[in-house]
Amino acid sequence: MTTIHSAPIERAAGHDARLDQACEVMHAAYARGWITHRDGNISVRAEGGDGMWISQSGVVKARLQPHQMLHVGAARIAEGPVPDGASGEYALHRRLQAMLHAGHDTVLHLHPTHIVAAMYAGHDLRELCEAFPEVTRYSRVGKNVGALPATSEELAVACAEAFEPRLGPMPHIVGLDRHGVVAVGRSPWDAYEHVERLEHVCQMVLASGVRHAASARTLAPGTKAAQAA
Repeated sequence: MTTIHSAPIERAAGHDARLDQACEVMHAAYARGWITHRDGNISVRAEGGDGMWISQSGVVKARLQPHQMLHVGAARIAEGPVPDGASGEYALHRRLQAMLHAGHDTVLHLHPTHIVAAMYAGHDLRELCEAFPEVTRYSRVGKNVGALPATSEELAVACAEAFEPRLGPMPHIVGLDRHGVVAVGRSPWDAYEHVERLEHVCQMVLASGVRHAASARTLAPGTKAAQAA
């Protein structure tokens, strides 16, 4: 099992506020009902570029503390195998952390109720958000990732492809069908805001009763958007 030395953790916790922020974000996600106690995971790039910090597997994310973030050095990441104690979604974080643009350092995976429900109802999240400037102004939404086994390499590869489109800039957030959402950001709270925006819009769309985003765009002014879901 991976040994977590206390000195590096204390140094990071004392000088890298992002670890505190990572924990705060997971607490906030639990408070919003976006995860249950042990769900979700988060990673932040380590200061100086030496790998990343990632939440440990099996810990209670509702009470996540900085000492429960596992440091995985760049050399260990390059080797490939999952370090003992790392989140089950390590493969996903490993791939996405390697893709992050300069200034971005966080990968956040949560299970927000309305985002998952919108995909289950057949909505394409990227298409759904086109009519909502509160999302499009600040958050780029990528294509949905299909229903794939959680913690699998297959899911990690599909997420990496969604975050690296053939055309256009890298999205900030993508939905995972039947599973949740992954967001990247300049900080843990920045990634959290992308989730919050998308969750809010999905909640409004589901409350409207409109089955598909395309239907909402074709409704004439004054026409009720009451299409039975």
